[in-house]
Amino acid sequence: MKNYIKNLSYLLLSFTLLLGSCEVEDSLTVTSPDATFTLNTPGISSVFLNFALPDNPAFTINWVDPLSSGTDYTVEMATDADFTTPIALGSTENSNFSMSVTDFNDAINNAGVTSFRDVAIYLRVKNADKLTNSILLLVTTYPVNSPTFSGVADGDSFVLSLDNNDAVAITVGWNDPILDSSLNIDIDYYLEAALDGTDFAMPIEAGSVKNESSITLTNAQLNSIAIQAGIPVDTEGKLQLRVRSVIKDTASNSVLERIATPITINVTTYLTVLDLSTTWGIVGSAANDWGATPDLPLFKTDVDGVLNAYVNLTDGEFKFRENNDWANNYGSDSSNGGSLTSGGGNMTVSAGSYKIVMDLNNLTYTIESFSLGIVGGAYNDWGASPDFMLEYDQYSDVFRGIVTLIDGEMKFRMNNDWGTNYGDDGADGTLEDGGANIVVTAGIYIATVDLNDKTYSLEKIEHVWGLVGGAYNDWGATPDAQFKRDWSKPFNEVWILENVTLIDGEYKFRSNNDWGTNYGDDGADGVLENGGANLSTAAGTYTFSLDFSDPNNITYTKN
Repeated sequence: MKNYIKNLSYLLLSFTLLLGSCEVEDSLTVTSPDATFTLNTPGISSVFLNFALPDNPAFTINWVDPLSSGTDYTVEMATDADFTTPIALGSTENSNFSMSVTDFNDAINNAGVTSFRDVAIYLRVKNADKLTNSILLLVTTYPVNSPTFSGVADGDSFVLSLDNNDAVAITVGWNDPILDSSLNIDIDYYLEAALDGTDFAMPIEAGSVKNESSITLTNAQLNSIAIQAGIPVDTEGKLQLRVRSVIKDTASNSVLERIATPITINVTTYLTVLDLSTTWGIVGSAANDWGATPDLPLFKTDVDGVLNAYVNLTDGEFKFRENNDWANNYGSDSSNGGSLTSGGGNMTVSAGSYKIVMDLNNLTYTIESFSLGIVGGAYNDWGASPDFMLEYDQYSDVFRGIVTLIDGEMKFRMNNDWGTNYGDDGADGTLEDGGANIVVTAGIYIATVDLNDKTYSLEKIEHVWGLVGGAYNDWGATPDAQFKRDWSKPFNEVWILENVTLIDGEYKFRSNNDWGTNYGDDGADGVLENGGANLSTAAGTYTFSLDFSDPNNITYTKN
């Protein structure tokens, strides 16, 4: 009886000690049931999935099953050690298993994992009711799912206006979990647009950013994109937007591209330039050798039926005609202005710059000397040489020119004469007749004068572009062929060079008649690179266009 009580006491003491040890332990290690066969631990525990090697094995595992019954083994994956939601990766009759980079990456993404680095993935093998032990891999994945739009949605409408030209019209955002990851990679995002229904056959790049999640467009930018896509001016149309994500593997030059599901927005455009074109022009020996080239155009004014032109004429004769054709033409018995008659006589003129007005309402015309130029110590030592002449911009009804100035002062004046001159008394951008000199610093400027409201601007720029090469000027033995800004595209930086004659040879584009900044085409793909390869041409007369609107994608055309 004593021995029984003693043994019972030992049992109760052991139970008490066991409970006490549980209370003082910081944590408990819970073990899964013993495995019935063994999954070997692989030689590596960290796996980097490289999209540039999609078919390479992501991992290889093997196991030992001395009681194999010859049935299939199923390899399972889970994102937690308890295998709460096991995912079958594949089956095999062998005692080893491999999986490609693409398949393993897809499986992890399909499991709802939103992180990309050190993703905990547990593996085990199942055979009927038998299970191996589990192993842990820390995996770095790459994104599969495309970005999704934020801040703008299908059916949103945007009514654009010239009054809000520089104001923000739209901020296009997107969600992409990889931006919040700790992966040390660069992601380029491109916002692309296309006319609804075209399936992005000719996408227009609306903007690009690196490692950012939004792009902001002004009224001017969205308007230009919509019109370029094919929505007419002053019209509501449907524009599709998509975001294209690009990740590059520098070692292999492989590219991982993901494209967001497009959305469609409604855009109402506006007129960015004036349409002052008419069917009437000036023809003659003084203008275009009686039609050897197109007639000099006459433009609309604020009075219907009253047209005008700002032209440089040579000694000779001229008339007015419609559609570059003699079927409808007007002349006059007077060369100093007066009545016009159908099929009337030629008017004579001396070489010079003129403003010519044709009044179709009263069948009369006027002609007067007219030029608007820059004079001053900043340009021509106050008239020691001819003034710099501004040209009429029919797209904005202003006078413009690109001029190089030095430190000093300047004014605007008419006809190289002080009879009519303009300065700026308040340095406020408004011109006054006989006003104060305008102070400038050295540089290249776009000078603009609006005689309708007597305003002006001087916009400083860095480059004036030219064509240089053996095909034109023996690589700079004479000045380069100078481009002009295309004022019909006021919100894009497009330069044009019309009707330049080249010989067989090579050429490039450069800035300010200097080799400091020059462009060629390494890939002969229409995209220019700074310092790129020479371009080749056959002899002929050509028109060139340079588009610097996107500094990351400078393009040119040759016609």
